[in-house]
Amino acid sequence: MESAITRAVVQVIANMHHNFREDLTIDGIAQAAGFSRFHLSREFTHLIGVSPRRFLRALRFEEAKRLLSDSRLNVAEISHAVGYSSVGTFSTCFKSCTGLTPSAYRLLRSATSLAATGDRLRAVARTAPTQLHGNVQAPADDQSGVVFVGLFPAPFPYGHPVRCTVLNRPGAFALDNVPTGRWHVLARSVMHRTDGGPRARHTPVVGGFGPITTSTDHALEPVVIHLSWESLATLRLIATAPPP
Repeated sequence: MESAITRAVVQVIANMHHNFREDLTIDGIAQAAGFSRFHLSREFTHLIGVSPRRFLRALRFEEAKRLLSDSRLNVAEISHAVGYSSVGTFSTCFKSCTGLTPSAYRLLRSATSLAATGDRLRAVARTAPTQLHGNVQAPADDQSGVVFVGLFPAPFPYGHPVRCTVLNRPGAFALDNVPTGRWHVLARSVMHRTDGGPRARHTPVVGGFGPITTSTDHALEPVVIHLSWESLATLRLIATAPPP
């Protein structure tokens, strides 16, 4: 039987996914789930690999990136559209998560969508940050759920991800403005097992790829991450080790 806290985490993810545009707070989310903020945050991080606050931020910034690329809304309007009351806070957090300010992200996306001519586009291309593309594949016997993808310096989710994104379900992803260095791409989800297996109804599954080395000299090859039940126990053992 799945625990009450696991059910709560799954419900919290659904709540965030559908209501991230609202003025959500971690205190309010925890209260609605019937748990203390500390207890919910601890169990959420255990299941998903990142805190509820960072997961919510990643959801909001995925929508912000879409609006910056596809809409004519200004940065202030986009800020409010994804749940931020302060444009300054939104811009600071967006840059922390993506490595670019909202205006710079829009300029880059706009420039790279044009035909490959003109001095402006060539200038952007020379300074364009590294982007990592990939695909998350789930076990065949699962009903796929929301997936968190993060870039970490170690092969386990220790500390804050350098870059991150949230997918509605396993599939294609992109991490923008990946800094130079040596990284591991980790994915984690809570999924519904449908083959009648003995595990709890909602069980976290994980996968990873790496290490990869990024530089300004060449583009990164796409990566494929296979989520699996078997890698979960290994990841938990690694995660208990002291940080490097």
